[in-house]
Amino acid sequence: MTIRKATVLGGGVMGSQIAALLVNAGLKVKILDIVIDEKDPNKISRKSYEMITDKKRPHLFDLNFAPNLTYGNFEEDLQGENDSDIFIEAVKEELDIKHNVWNKVKAVAKDNALFATNTSGIPIEYIAKVFDGEERKRFFGMHFFNPPRIMKLVEIIPLKDTAEESVKAAQTFAEEKLGKGVIVANDVPGFVANRVGTQTMNDIMARAEEQGISISDTDALTGRAIGRPGTGTYGLSDLVGIDIAVTVTKGMQQVPGEEKFFSSTKIAEKLVEAGALGRKTKQGFYKKVKNKILVFDPKTNDYVEQEKPMYPVLAKFGKDLKANMDVIFNADDEAGLFMWETMRNNFYYSALNVPKAAADYKDIDRALVWGFNWKKGPFQLWDMMGFERVKDRMKKELGALPEWIENRTEGFYAEGETIERVTPVSELIESEIWDREDSSLSVVHSDQLLLKLQSGNNIISDGFAKDLIEAVDLLEAEGFSSMVLYADGRNFSVGANLYMMKKAHEMKKVDELVGPAIDTLHESFSRMKYSLKPIVTAVQGRALGGGCELVLHSPFVVAASETYIGMVEAGVGLLPSGGGLAEMSDRILSTNHKHDDKQQSMTEVLTNIGMAKVTTNAYEAKRYGYLRDTDSIILNVEKRVEAALNKARLESEMNYIPKPKGKYIALGKDFKALAEGMLDAQRLGNFISDHDYEITLKIAEVLSGGDVPRNTYVNQRYLQKLERERFLALLNTEKTYERISHMLETGKPLRN
Repeated sequence: MTIRKATVLGGGVMGSQIAALLVNAGLKVKILDIVIDEKDPNKISRKSYEMITDKKRPHLFDLNFAPNLTYGNFEEDLQGENDSDIFIEAVKEELDIKHNVWNKVKAVAKDNALFATNTSGIPIEYIAKVFDGEERKRFFGMHFFNPPRIMKLVEIIPLKDTAEESVKAAQTFAEEKLGKGVIVANDVPGFVANRVGTQTMNDIMARAEEQGISISDTDALTGRAIGRPGTGTYGLSDLVGIDIAVTVTKGMQQVPGEEKFFSSTKIAEKLVEAGALGRKTKQGFYKKVKNKILVFDPKTNDYVEQEKPMYPVLAKFGKDLKANMDVIFNADDEAGLFMWETMRNNFYYSALNVPKAAADYKDIDRALVWGFNWKKGPFQLWDMMGFERVKDRMKKELGALPEWIENRTEGFYAEGETIERVTPVSELIESEIWDREDSSLSVVHSDQLLLKLQSGNNIISDGFAKDLIEAVDLLEAEGFSSMVLYADGRNFSVGANLYMMKKAHEMKKVDELVGPAIDTLHESFSRMKYSLKPIVTAVQGRALGGGCELVLHSPFVVAASETYIGMVEAGVGLLPSGGGLAEMSDRILSTNHKHDDKQQSMTEVLTNIGMAKVTTNAYEAKRYGYLRDTDSIILNVEKRVEAALNKARLESEMNYIPKPKGKYIALGKDFKALAEGMLDAQRLGNFISDHDYEITLKIAEVLSGGDVPRNTYVNQRYLQKLERERFLALLNTEKTYERISHMLETGKPLRN
């Protein structure tokens, strides 16, 4: 079944966000809600529409998508026939309201329409009471996690008589069209993610209260060290809403057999009674006062300054999660044992929920990774800690384990196995050409090259730039058809090596150490841009600074929709040095503009780069000029490499014509003068500092083509030389050194 049209029932916060997600995925969507004003029957749904299409903060990737969104009400728009392929209900969590809406829907829906409820707490079977026979075959729960645009997880919860083809259609739709990660859950309280995720949060809070461990200490012990969000347990509860955690806990306490796993937490209940529900009420376990984050002290019943956790075990943790698991298993101090019990109890409860909540233990891992932002799920962490030794210790401490665990004699995952359902890139590789510190180069599909950026934090290092040149040489010289460049991790690349910049300044060897690196970067990016065979870059997350410039020089790009691109060098007192300014000039000056508005286009580029703006999604990157119309955008980030390989293959088979090197007319002194005037006004108005002025003016000098008259012919190589000169000049200044040092120390920009 192809799903092209959808009706969202309910225009509240969740309904609006689901509607926006569907429109972003290319569907035609109608959002409906109740009538509260007979004179203005669409009052609620229109408000949702206006929020989704707000010009300043739209929920849409591109406001040009807005015509695919309409609105109406339950009375007028659920009459006659409705041609929607799917109805997604997100009304108030009250059974009578849901029943009333679904009774209206089933009377007008076409015979093969799918029915989905986004409930997070009401059993799906209860909502399904209004459906009969064939209708029940098309009804299921479809639980999106908040915010649905960002969160990957969607839980599909079928009835016992939901047709298999309905579940398959919904799963395919969510994965292929919406780019989500789907698990099929059983109709049990909390389904999978909230059930297991809330239990471990509740377990941690209850034991922390019992042992007298403070809120901030507990968060230090249950955050990044164990692969969970850096907020820690209490901080995450603040983010989600303390009232939600308390409500879910109380609900689970009423479920026979579950009450022993869910304890009442006095601090949380006290805060809920006081109306301190977390971030939505601006205070919960934590409270921000001016620039300080205070923490609730149950002894004084007030907020106090946080004390730095002093547990010795914390000093033993690093970024290697497997090493951290080993530290926890072998710890014998109070904090270490608290962490072991956290892991043990989560492992045990997760195991109990197979097959109670999910048929496959991997779905529990998927639920926690995709829905709670854990780095690894419970069974992945169990493997890391050591399957047999954890199993033996759990039996000694807890007694009998679930039968399927007792019978299991090996770990949960084979080496290299992941929770993703797409084919791992490693399985595509047929042979490896090299595996170096900053990159690896492999052969896939017998004639395609796959270049992986794998330097520390995916920085665009000098070593990677040299590897890129060598890879392009090999692509052109041998019988390969095309090449794809990609990087693993949440972010594609956040730029260049600032430590190297800082060190070069301190050694007073900026020109000697940094100059040649810029030359190599220019050569590598130019080789890629003018390659005789197609090259496609697969990009996701943040592509900043040098990462952005690499994307700019790629002949083709496949970008995940949640890609954030920008040249942010001005924030650390520099300007782009990898040819980014030259490339943006090339794109503007070599293009025919209506009404000769190249100067206006260049001004927008200057503003974006001078203010270190980063796009909020890949479609905005097209509007900024960082991506082109020939670049592709997909919602499923896990399929970016596969899509890039397909695009590279297509281009190689369609008489690929390499980009020719050209020349174009510079804007020259006219644009530089315009920029000076604009910057002078901003400086006089105290909107920018003197150093901001100097940085942005140097950016303008490059974009204008230097100190040349308008209509002077220039080329990209000439503009790259201007970049190099001005970059080195800025790096030699103390103001820029201060900005770089501050960024490395604090992770925040300095405006000096």
